[in-house]
Amino acid sequence: MARASQTVRVTAALEASDSAGYEQENVHAVYDVIAGHFSSTRYKPWPLVSDFFDSLPAGSVGVDLGCGNGKYLHLRSALGSGEATKNSLVTLGSDRCLPLIQAAQHNFPQNPPTRLIQEVAVADALCSGYRGGVFDYALSIATIHHFSTPERRRHAIEELIRLVKPAPEGLVGTGRGCGRFMVYVWAFEQRGAGRRLFDAQLAGHGDATKAQDVLVPWVRTAQHTDDQKQDVHHRYYHLFREHELDELVNDAAQHYADTGIHVVKETGGWEKGNWWGVWRVVQR
Repeated sequence: MARASQTVRVTAALEASDSAGYEQENVHAVYDVIAGHFSSTRYKPWPLVSDFFDSLPAGSVGVDLGCGNGKYLHLRSALGSGEATKNSLVTLGSDRCLPLIQAAQHNFPQNPPTRLIQEVAVADALCSGYRGGVFDYALSIATIHHFSTPERRRHAIEELIRLVKPAPEGLVGTGRGCGRFMVYVWAFEQRGAGRRLFDAQLAGHGDATKAQDVLVPWVRTAQHTDDQKQDVHHRYYHLFREHELDELVNDAAQHYADTGIHVVKETGGWEKGNWWGVWRVVQR
């Protein structure tokens, strides 16, 4: 793989009026093209997401906005476990990318190929179309960093808050029950973990804030008899700095302040080049 293909590019800040078209070109259209290759590399659930599923009471119903190829939908799934609802969940999934949703429909890796079908739909994480206040939990894993303005990232959090059923205030701190959502985003601070070296590559950039908005290459190398041909597609990412995700959630929660709803953080932190957190939506 050529070194130039591994280098992220800093992109210009966007106005809100330009953001949807920019994301269509630099996020959605790219995933439509790379979906098959991307899905083949996304098969192992991240441990902390699995831990979140393990903490959910049996019979809970949730939604994964930006579910990709559905690698989390099968966890404790009532559809695939064959154990009715004794210790099972139902997780609905949605994503903007039709090829990934088609892959998610039958993504039950713990079973041989079957005719089981996941409950999935093509939808935007900013306006999912699901009824509000009915889900016990919600997920946004490696999705919100693809929104290109602070306003759109905040709206994505507002949508998660809208979807979950608020918990009575007395349940705060129990770690179980309804009204919880989990978010994962790529971190600017990679700390030498993995192959993402954003902080090292962008350390000398003149404007630290602008360095958070980047185009990251997805490289496919085709083998030929005489040479190797690279197929490179750049995806937009906003790289979150420490505390930025917490501030974003707090900002989004203000949208619901007049309704008596507030948001309490349960846990979170940095993990393998990502910032993550779990929050509970509480009704006073």
